Amino acid sequence: MRRFRMPRSAVLGVLALSAGLLAAWALDAHVRERVAGIEARARVPMAERVVAAHDLPAGTRLRAEHLALRRMPLEWLSSDSVPAARHAGLLDTVLTAPLKAGDPVLLAHTQAAGPAFSSQLALGRRAITLPVDQINSLSGLLQPGDLIDLYVSFEYQRRRMTAPLLQGVLVLATGRATRFDGGAEGTYSTVTLDAAPEDVVKLVAARQGGSITAILRHPDDPLADRRAVRGDLAALLGVASAPPPPRRKGATVVYGTNAGGRVPGLNSPAPSAARPAGLFDLPEAQALASAWMQAARDMSDEAEP
Repeated sequence: MRRFRMPRSAVLGVLALSAGLLAAWALDAHVRERVAGIEARARVPMAERVVAAHDLPAGTRLRAEHLALRRMPLEWLSSDSVPAARHAGLLDTVLTAPLKAGDPVLLAHTQAAGPAFSSQLALGRRAITLPVDQINSLSGLLQPGDLIDLYVSFEYQRRRMTAPLLQGVLVLATGRATRFDGGAEGTYSTVTLDAAPEDVVKLVAARQGGSITAILRHPDDPLADRRAVRGDLAALLGVASAPPPPRRKGATVVYGTNAGGRVPGLNSPAPSAARPAGLFDLPEAQALASAWMQAARDMSDEAEP
């Protein structure tokens, strides 16, 4: 009986195919192992935290539309972050720092909202906020509770005029620091003043038609100043040159047939000393704009015998 012998080429083909299948299986097992490892490392504990729904500036009173939830790796979370279950505690608080969209809202970023600023005003008073680029803020030395005088400079009948606008004005706030919370800010971009409604009209007009300068005032000074100035600085300082007076000729006097003599011209009287040119007093004394300074002046008048 003749034995069947597989051709050598077929044997080699079977061996090659088996080796290929074994290599493919090993590669697949290796890939699966690597994928499983990567997925295991990616499966970190996650938690939901409250974040800013969009960019929020400092001073924002938080509402539901300002907040959103985002899943974050637990190991990356700050201990001060707010979980989803406690998001209601953030409502009606005030941001103390600006947040970008997606930033976690931390408890350190918020503070309890106090009473509305408008509730701190006296009846009949108004609060007006002026940018410091439109008012000389005394190089940042103003603090809530200070008193200032406001002077306005403007063009009137082709001449420059400077006059007191409001006096004894109470500074309610510099930036976000107010006299009610005892705060103070080294740098600020706005100044909020206490004023009567009619004084607010003056301030708005002065901002549009002139430049405003603030002068710091002593808190115990109840007097109002009426002095104002018009004209240029040279006239104010008394250095403007005046035109020379016209030269007068002597009068000829004839005596009979004698030749006429001449009588010297009369000299003009020397000018009397007066206040510098340009200075004048306003027609009526201005009332102090600040409510508390007005009350202090009234109490001082009542105390006098």
